[in-house]
Amino acid sequence: MTPPKSKSAGKAKAEGAASIPLPPAEPAIPHIAIGQISKDSHSDLLRGLCERLSPAYATDAAGNIVYANPAFAQIARALFDLPADVQAIDETPAALMRIIERLYLARRPIETQETVGIGGTQRTFIGRHFPLQDASGEVVGFGGSFTDVTPLNQAAQRASQMETWLQDVVRSASDWIWATDANLNLIFVSARIAETTGLPPHILKGRYLLSLGEFAGGGRETPKELLQRHAPFRQVLFIMPDSKGAQHSVHLSGVPVFDDASGKFLGYRGTGTDVTRQQVAENAERQTSAELAKAMEALTARNTQLDLALEDARAAERAKIEFLAMMSHELRTPLNAIIGFSDAAIQRVLGPLSDPYVGYFRDIHKAGQHLLAIISDILDTANIETQTLSISVAPVRARELMSEAKALIGMRASEKQLNIDAVDIADHWTILADRLRTRQILVNLLNNAVKFTPDGGSIGIETREYADGRLAITVWDTGIGIPAAELDRVFERFYQVKTEVMSRRPEGTGLGLSVSRQLAQLMGGDLTVESAPGRGARFTLTLPLAKPVKVIDGYNLA
Repeated sequence: MTPPKSKSAGKAKAEGAASIPLPPAEPAIPHIAIGQISKDSHSDLLRGLCERLSPAYATDAAGNIVYANPAFAQIARALFDLPADVQAIDETPAALMRIIERLYLARRPIETQETVGIGGTQRTFIGRHFPLQDASGEVVGFGGSFTDVTPLNQAAQRASQMETWLQDVVRSASDWIWATDANLNLIFVSARIAETTGLPPHILKGRYLLSLGEFAGGGRETPKELLQRHAPFRQVLFIMPDSKGAQHSVHLSGVPVFDDASGKFLGYRGTGTDVTRQQVAENAERQTSAELAKAMEALTARNTQLDLALEDARAAERAKIEFLAMMSHELRTPLNAIIGFSDAAIQRVLGPLSDPYVGYFRDIHKAGQHLLAIISDILDTANIETQTLSISVAPVRARELMSEAKALIGMRASEKQLNIDAVDIADHWTILADRLRTRQILVNLLNNAVKFTPDGGSIGIETREYADGRLAITVWDTGIGIPAAELDRVFERFYQVKTEVMSRRPEGTGLGLSVSRQLAQLMGGDLTVESAPGRGARFTLTLPLAKPVKVIDGYNLA
């Protein structure tokens, strides 16, 4: 037998070879008539059958095509990459000739696969090629057929996508999947079980399901009872030890499988989800919640105790204030008698007295006045706390109040040789205030200035009108000043500024500034301070200004 040779383009076809007309490149023609098959014609029945088969061809021993059915002609142009202007296959295409040469050498069937574009879509063909032999075994030709496996490939691709989709669903719903036979021996377990047990799946196959761990808890039916009656179960807690002995909490779910024909129980299929971390987190949360509840209970009890203690403190404070108010009232009566009789003695109302005795009575009078001032501060504090202090606000000239206050501290200022010429206010200011209480504030501020200003110093007054209708009266001095750390405390009750400049502790109770600020606030004003050590102090009293009154035709108009 002469081996087939690939023919070059343009040579005449071999004797007996068929000329196979090709359908136009576009559009595809569903049926093409072919010429005579060969000199050795087959029966009409055989030819009709062949023409209805999948694409097929036959060649002689030299590789010349002697038969091709219409289906082959339909795919030949795309399958063998023939030029668009070729109207018929007069010679065996080079690609097909290479297959025939392989058949000649192999002397056995071979299979090929080609993916080509036909009609705008990609189609895949499996070619099965084989040598043709006569009765003596001599190769007399070659043949082959092509099967369109595009639908099968598409189905396989869809099946692969569906499998991937199902695997994603399983992974999102659980950690691993499992299956058993009717005896609950594992016949399948997915790879991710190794993350829980620490063992590869193939080692676990064949093992009894319940040998992997034990069920925890249960409802009306235990999990073992559900397994015994082949019932489904869901999210049952299963405790599984891993290869290192650590315990894992797993939610196990399973459904029974039965034979469709006989109804025989075949086993279980199910999933497992490792919830160890979730269980640890939930236990920690429960423990934290319990500790928090315990802490809240203790805090509530503590708050209750504090409320009771606060109420006791308030009761004690009220009792103290009431006691101070009562004592102040009781002390004022004999104290006024002491002050009155000592003043009469100083004035020698009942007759002559020696100078030493007059000096003693002056000391008694001075001490009585000091004690009366202390009692007055205590009584004012008590009245403010119990909200029984009476404030009567009316227009009053600021200069008159300042003159009265200046007269009350003039003697003490003279004793220390202090310059108080600047203690004065312009005559045109009229404020809305309680006359008695405002004078009390000014006297207190001037007294403090005298007390804390060294001999030979100065005390003065500054005024300023604010745009919001208030008058600021500032009492300044050249005294020792107040440290910055104590500025916020000078208005506290019973607080006194500590200083090493004074040879002894300043006189008083530490109530004067506290009472003065509260009185100012009750009159719609305030009392503030600015100071620095060695630079004196500036106490500023702010009070509302009275609106000017105009008289028109005998009527007062505000």
